[in-house]
Amino acid sequence: MHRMLSYAKGLLWLALCALFFSFSLLLPASAAVEGGYTIDLTPLLDALMPSLLGGVSLLASMVLAWLLRLLARYTGVVLDEKHRKTLHEIVVSRLQQIVTDSYEGNRSAFRISTKSEVVAELAGYAARKAPGAIRHFKLDQNGLEEFVAGRVGAKTLARLKSSPKHAPARLPPKPAR
Repeated sequence: MHRMLSYAKGLLWLALCALFFSFSLLLPASAAVEGGYTIDLTPLLDALMPSLLGGVSLLASMVLAWLLRLLARYTGVVLDEKHRKTLHEIVVSRLQQIVTDSYEGNRSAFRISTKSEVVAELAGYAARKAPGAIRHFKLDQNGLEEFVAGRVGAKTLARLKSSPKHAPARLPPKPAR
């Protein structure tokens, strides 16, 4: 933010210098009109116009970026993104935990038979772990289950059902001595 402000200040000083330079050229030109002779400034304006337009457009884009950041801060768009990310991370971590427990044959692990059971388990877990995010989005149980159902796919369920639920954990082979 400080770097952007310093760039804006530098561009402002540059614009002021260009303005004073142009006034220093225009004042003698306006006096020349009264006195009877003219100064042709079109070559100078033709040379400076692309630079001035570039500087003005850069300054305008910086002001727009600053205004958009203020708008995002005051409308809470960033807060929505944080809550959505929190809910997503909680659901995915619990799903990974279920898959890991299923592969390791954890006897106390959650038993999976249908997608609705997995969705209900994940929704309950998310409701316990992130009540603030659920309140922020004003999600009821159906809305939360719909959010969770989008993260549970057919491949995940097939992987859970095909894993050995009660087999002992596989240990890596011992290295040969």
